[in-house]
Amino acid sequence: MTYDDWVSPSPPIYMQFWFWDLKNQAEVMQGDLPYFVERGPYTYREYRQKENVVWNSNGTVSYINKQSFVFDRSLSVGSEDDTFVTVNIPLLTVGTMIQNFPGIAKRLIGILSQMLSDDLFLALSVKDLLWGYEDAIFKLVYSLTGDTIVPSSDFGIFLDRNNSHDGVYTVFTGETDITKLNNIDVWNGEPTLNLWSTNESNMINGTDGTLNPPFPKISEPQYVFSSDVCRSTMGTYEKDVSYRGIKLVRFVAPEFVFANATEYPPNAGFCTPNTDHCLPGGLMNASVCQQGAPVVVSLPHFLYADESVMLPSMSPDKEMHQTFVDADPITGITMRVAKRLQINIHLQKLGGLDQTSKLQEVYFPVLWLNESTQLDDASINEYKTTVQTPVEITKYIPWIVGAIGILLIVVSVVLLLKHRKKRNSNREVQTSLLTD
Repeated sequence: MTYDDWVSPSPPIYMQFWFWDLKNQAEVMQGDLPYFVERGPYTYREYRQKENVVWNSNGTVSYINKQSFVFDRSLSVGSEDDTFVTVNIPLLTVGTMIQNFPGIAKRLIGILSQMLSDDLFLALSVKDLLWGYEDAIFKLVYSLTGDTIVPSSDFGIFLDRNNSHDGVYTVFTGETDITKLNNIDVWNGEPTLNLWSTNESNMINGTDGTLNPPFPKISEPQYVFSSDVCRSTMGTYEKDVSYRGIKLVRFVAPEFVFANATEYPPNAGFCTPNTDHCLPGGLMNASVCQQGAPVVVSLPHFLYADESVMLPSMSPDKEMHQTFVDADPITGITMRVAKRLQINIHLQKLGGLDQTSKLQEVYFPVLWLNESTQLDDASINEYKTTVQTPVEITKYIPWIVGAIGILLIVVSVVLLLKHRKKRNSNREVQTSLLTD
């Protein structure tokens, strides 16, 4: 990997979205389970550019990773203006935040939401849900309280993420210890997070996922920090794979990545505010990472989740919905990667919001995403020329040396035999002359 590739990756990166289009909102309002139709993919080409690069004296480098997204209609099932029915996330966000308010305040918010005709479900376009729109309830609350309850009058799952960055990374260059190459030293100036309930959960482990130290050990988990979920996650070795004639090792998000704390005790730190509030297996409460919105993350289609959270429309499939990284076992370079995640909303009865009075508690899926890339032809050819071919040649060096050694032995034996034959011939001649 060259410096230019590190600053601005040349292989194309794609961010794909599948949306859950609700088809029975009236029945859900009366307590039925939701029924969805999955729509997608809607595909964006993602561009990354490291900026404000500063080389530090302690063997680290700091930078921001600017990201921009451009819609690719040719790789999508429709346009950004396609609409679908989903849950009213701003309404539920405000409703969740006011649960500790006095009763009169909760009731006031409920009355105001009804005056605004704020329904529990609404039709939104792909563009609005992802990148943001001005929301009526957010606008009202923001005008009354400033940023005390909501940060602005706008809402979008990826609001302010286009043409922006996710913080300042400081990573090790590998200059003093190659095993620390690209491992994160600090993020936004801090060596740990301050979001979760245990020190272990707040640790920033591993890399940013773009480059790994060479010779990764398949017997050890590989860690990646993801700002999307405000935590480090691990990948465990699954199997050897082949891509374009290159042998790689595959690390995957294990089944216990979002497991309940009773199944995987280290996950207890992600129960917020404490272990009395642990979610069912396969889910993680991300509200502390999403400004208080009742966001719950999982793998797509609730892969590996408890049966209690499954919905009729879900069809989890390991090959389609699992997160994986295919890395070169020599250089550690990521050759192929797919990060898959589902965004859900905790749907439940909320005091002060009459719209929720008959709801059955469910984890309502909004969308799932697949952020993926793989090395392009130019990168593959460069790798084969600079790494694979020399390595393959070195494999044959012992055989070549051995063959040369055998050849030298054979030549030596032949020369020795010829020399002895010549000596014997000379002796026969001398004996013949003496006899005569």
